[in-house]
Amino acid sequence: MFTDVEFMTAREKELVLKNWRNFLEHGLLKQHFTKRLYEHLHLHCGFIAHYNIHGFYSAYFEAGQDTERFFEHFCNYTAAECRANGDYGDVNTAMRQAYEEFKAEILSKAQTDITHSLDVLDACVKRSREDDKFAREFLSKVRI
Repeated sequence: MFTDVEFMTAREKELVLKNWRNFLEHGLLKQHFTKRLYEHLHLHCGFIAHYNIHGFYSAYFEAGQDTERFFEHFCNYTAAECRANGDYGDVNTAMRQAYEEFKAEILSKAQTDITHSLDVLDACVKRSREDDKFAREFLSKVRI
């Protein structure tokens, strides 16, 4: 299914895909985001490293809008890389196909996260209108 390339064997590609499917199947939970997957994403899918695996996960998978941005970039970058006959086109195509299986669930969860965040902000704004001390603390955190 996969071919060996200079920096990745076919077996390593299989393992990346296996880790990816596991991560998607488990709803993007941190404990399923492996070092192997992190390394592939930042080395071969056009993402920056964000210092380490924890920073990368935090940047893309802890808030719905960031998760949507991650998958948009992932799909666009890997499709372009595939069209250019890149070394990782085979594994990245398989990863995009796996994402398509879980896309509706992932995007639904992302939208739920966004809605929840907006509800929290709305509650904070309402409380701020009634509590000056809370308003100052809240505004210092959101930096508007």
